[in-house]
Amino acid sequence: MKNNKTASAQSDYEMMWLDENNLFEDMTYSDTSANIHKNEAKRFSNLYYTNIAEQFKNMQDCVMKKEMPILSKLLTETTFEEGYESFAERYFNQLSDKYGIIADTVLQNIYLQNMYDNSPLLKHLLFIIGNLPANRRNNLEIIPLAGLSNPDIEIQDLSVKCFEAWEDKRHLPTLINLRDQTNVQWFKDYISDVIAELSED
Repeated sequence: MKNNKTASAQSDYEMMWLDENNLFEDMTYSDTSANIHKNEAKRFSNLYYTNIAEQFKNMQDCVMKKEMPILSKLLTETTFEEGYESFAERYFNQLSDKYGIIADTVLQNIYLQNMYDNSPLLKHLLFIIGNLPANRRNNLEIIPLAGLSNPDIEIQDLSVKCFEAWEDKRHLPTLINLRDQTNVQWFKDYISDVIAELSED
């Protein structure tokens, strides 16, 4: 009997402690159920976005595998001229309309694959980028920026032409730095002219 009384007293003490500390005061079935549903929704949401990201990557890989050789060939083997849309430019614009930013990734990867060993392709590529409107060049500005350090001065020249065509004052510090570093006088003079144009209010 003594042990039973002790056990009962201990149980009463535990219940009193729980009641005083309100340990379960706010826990209801509906709250618990809501938390379960919330966690399930979060889990399925993560699965959904993971699936979308995987589908996008698969589509991007497929597009790049198909389109990079075609566009690379057009950039290398077709001509371009100021004031006219080249075949490669028209094809890239069609890719942009169809695939959006994936087309930018195609162009970026073509540049990376040829950045030091295919001058005709790079010149044509920079010609296309220089003609892009502001809302379509955000992902591609890195290409003329990289072109400024290319050992081929014609690639550097076409990169500067991109900044001139865009009339974007953000690139003034980059152009000033390039002008101060180059030892080719005609190029230095041209960069100075572009800097003067961009500096006008």
